[in-house]
Amino acid sequence: MMYSRNNESNDIIIAVIVLTIAFTLMINGGLRAVNPGAFEIEVLIGFSVTVTAFLLHEMAHRTVARRLGAVAFFKLWPVGILMALVTSIFGFIFAAPGAVQFAGLYDSESEGKIALAGPATNIVIGSLAFAAITFIAFGPVVFTILLWIAWLNLWFALFNLIPFPPLDGSKVFRWNSKLFAAVFIIAIILNFVDGFFINIFAI
Repeated sequence: MMYSRNNESNDIIIAVIVLTIAFTLMINGGLRAVNPGAFEIEVLIGFSVTVTAFLLHEMAHRTVARRLGAVAFFKLWPVGILMALVTSIFGFIFAAPGAVQFAGLYDSESEGKIALAGPATNIVIGSLAFAAITFIAFGPVVFTILLWIAWLNLWFALFNLIPFPPLDGSKVFRWNSKLFAAVFIIAIILNFVDGFFINIFAI
């Protein structure tokens, strides 16, 4: 795999910057709806969501792959990062900025474990954020940030667990269908509960 740590660092930095912009625009409802008075807070939300829902997801893939003995790096997908930016201008986002690519492991068990690491990380982060806002009193800014982190992490986990290639769920299902079903059901339930909570507090 002809790829260096410097290449990976540059790709991660670009992805984080562009996705922060994209999520900030999405949170605003698109470019025309940007609120200058609250823009700093919305950028902070966009950055927080980018780091937790995207970056930690990909780093979980990479960490597990490397622990299993693979050579693994995050690689930017320019078309995907451009799509995220363009769609966010209109108030929604299609985020496919890149993915962790690995070599040296080709069995279904290894691929399944690597694939599961990303959505599982999102489920843990989303659940912790949801638990925090449910049981701890926060100020409005922290509460809003955690609400977005909970929602987008749980949604990102569910989306990535859809069992169709190239999504993570297809690899998890191929490796262990029972484990896939359990995690998928958990993700559905958590999204349902979190969605009910969001409807109450109206993001």
